[in-house]
Amino acid sequence: MALPRFLAAVVVCALLAGTPALANDIQEINQQFRKGDLAGALDNANRYLAKNPKDAQARFLKGLILADQGKTNDAIGLFTALTEDYPELPEPYNNLAVLYASQGKYEAAKDSLERAIRTHPSYATAHENLGDIYAKMASLAYDKALALDSRNTAAQTKLALIKEMMGAQPRKAAARPTVAAAATPAAPAPKPAAPPVEPRTTAPAVPAADVEAAIAQWAQAWSRRDADAYLAAYASDYSADGLSRTVWEAQRRARIAAPKRIEVKLSDIKVERQGDSASATFRQAYRSDRLSSTVTKTLKLALQNGQWRIVDETSR
Repeated sequence: MALPRFLAAVVVCALLAGTPALANDIQEINQQFRKGDLAGALDNANRYLAKNPKDAQARFLKGLILADQGKTNDAIGLFTALTEDYPELPEPYNNLAVLYASQGKYEAAKDSLERAIRTHPSYATAHENLGDIYAKMASLAYDKALALDSRNTAAQTKLALIKEMMGAQPRKAAARPTVAAAATPAAPAPKPAAPPVEPRTTAPAVPAADVEAAIAQWAQAWSRRDADAYLAAYASDYSADGLSRTVWEAQRRARIAAPKRIEVKLSDIKVERQGDSASATFRQAYRSDRLSSTVTKTLKLALQNGQWRIVDETSR
């Protein structure tokens, strides 16, 4: 059973600190980020940090942008540096855990969440995420037990209970939050009565052009053989060709890594959207040093926490 991407990647609701001009700069980066202009937001964040290299808010926001771009290792490095410079802030630990979990590094995710909780024992988001990690680690252990003894009915029952429990939970994406104010070291810790705001479960209307942009980013990640960004384009409940998410991801990573070069070009894209669901049909030309093919592909997508994710994929 693959861990659904419902670990909450949180943002801090502390007030913007510093002069009004600096606050306006952070707000401008934040607005670009929320609108999906990741390249522009990252450029502005880098310019701001060149003048204010220690600003925790801008660094935190840059980490969110990098994670949303699929640059997981860069985001991990940035959040790690934040935990070293501002160990009193729990939010960077939490977001580190989200990124580690996306890589299947559950022990590292667990350690980060435990540090967040030691920093702020009343941090509800970290407690919830830690429960999710424990459940995932338990499911892997039961899977291993069943691989060694498929007749182990106790392990079968426990695994079924965990799957049922996790499947019944609302899924909160670990991708780009819909609110993005960053941390500030001068701000007080979140109080139990007013915990950090998590991503909204309902997203505002997004033009169909954003569907095409999401598909283009998926194709670009595939072309540059960026497996993390490619897999991040798929919803946590993607059918995965009938395979478990873990097996499917392993197969896709192997197929992306095997060729020395990949080029994916899309044409004749037609998008139909109904509310938070969309369907896109297009011609896909795939070229690598091992294979060339051209197919008509249909992707079904869903809007999840402000991002279009692939929920089904067919080719003919």
